[in-house]
Amino acid sequence: MSNWEILWYHLYPGLLLTAFFIGATSLLQGKGIPPQLILLLGIPLVIVPVMYFHLLHARKSENSKSIGSIVESYGNKLPFKRLAVYSLMLVIFAFVVYGVTQPVNVWITGKLLFWLPDWYKIQSFEGYAGNIILITLIANLILNGLVAPFIEEVYFRGYLLPRMTRYGKWAPLMSTVLFSFYHFWQPQIYVTLIIALFPMVYYTWKTQDLRLAIYTHCGLNVIGALLSFALIMQGGSS
Repeated sequence: MSNWEILWYHLYPGLLLTAFFIGATSLLQGKGIPPQLILLLGIPLVIVPVMYFHLLHARKSENSKSIGSIVESYGNKLPFKRLAVYSLMLVIFAFVVYGVTQPVNVWITGKLLFWLPDWYKIQSFEGYAGNIILITLIANLILNGLVAPFIEEVYFRGYLLPRMTRYGKWAPLMSTVLFSFYHFWQPQIYVTLIIALFPMVYYTWKTQDLRLAIYTHCGLNVIGALLSFALIMQGGSS
């Protein structure tokens, strides 16, 4: 896999999702659908099929028997108890980083990304119907909490990372940076993503256990979705 292919394969799914997000939100503004829900719908409509068909094409080009066989180099290497402990520690670390870097994210949003429309960079449910908010929160839990982390980790850490061996010990850092930049719809949190996710990527690479990335990523997103759910429900009842 060439340097250009590694760069392109990391970024193009995010470009497609962002194009869908911008286009659909521009068309549906004022229709009572929050941008967050539109972005979430891009997971089953864009991210899942794009990554699945990419992996399917890779299976054929590598003459592999199945999609699973092209990610089998990162198998179940860790004992389950150690896997659970590592995942928990990585989740805690990521949330600490998020809290510490929040002022940086706010500064980037206000000073560097001021030219972006508010719906692109600020998540707000103000003015939307309660049932639409509830649907968005449930979709966030399922699609962003479980579906996206699974397919992303299979694609980025199970498929791409093992093919970055030419970069040696720099491969985990490159994977982390490129994965962070893949989130074109969240440029304000690039710093947070790089710092928070590097240990997860590094230890997945070091242990060669893809489950570590999947469990950690799912844990982060599920907990984040539940916290959002609780905060909004509490705000609605106060």
